[in-house]
Amino acid sequence: MSLHGKQIGFALPEGHFLMPMILDEIKKMVTAGAEVYPLFLAASDYPDNHEQFTATKTILEEITGREMLTASLAEEADEAGNEEIAFDMMVVAPCPGNFLAKLVNARAMAAPLSKTVRHLQVGRPVVLALVTNGDSEGLLQNVQQIINIKTVFLVPFGPREQGEKQVFLARLDLLCETVIYALAQRQLQPVYLEPFWLPH
Repeated sequence: MSLHGKQIGFALPEGHFLMPMILDEIKKMVTAGAEVYPLFLAASDYPDNHEQFTATKTILEEITGREMLTASLAEEADEAGNEEIAFDMMVVAPCPGNFLAKLVNARAMAAPLSKTVRHLQVGRPVVLALVTNGDSEGLLQNVQQIINIKTVFLVPFGPREQGEKQVFLARLDLLCETVIYALAQRQLQPVYLEPFWLPH
């Protein structure tokens, strides 16, 4: 499946430590001919005042050639921008556990989440790249629920010990490949990776 001409909505959270890897994957998609629309999910009310946000926004707009839509987590969907693009696919990367929980419960609060929910409702593919820690049992329950939706595709992920915590990390270097598979309505396998398959 070619990415040429495909319109991809790409929702990113603010200030994540894996952002450079995600930017590399967005570059791959753009190089392959995809039209990527960046949607920035802000954790604070004034992300424009943050140096990291400004730098990331500039890089994303240079890579994609499109202005980034910004939405606060506290914004209601109907207040967070009215631009409607008929995306061929929606990507959420990284997808934290609380975002996944909201998606499972269809709590459309911020613009990228509401767009993702609408995407699910109309049967278009959604790709999620999980990066989360904490309640692993609750996370895996949510994963089981979300993966039962035929149009949801996960970037292969697995557990890793960080100190006394267990975290779950997606193989972000497989994000572009997962997107290509998802456009063909296929899930890149295996979905759940053993720790030794994760990059160190």
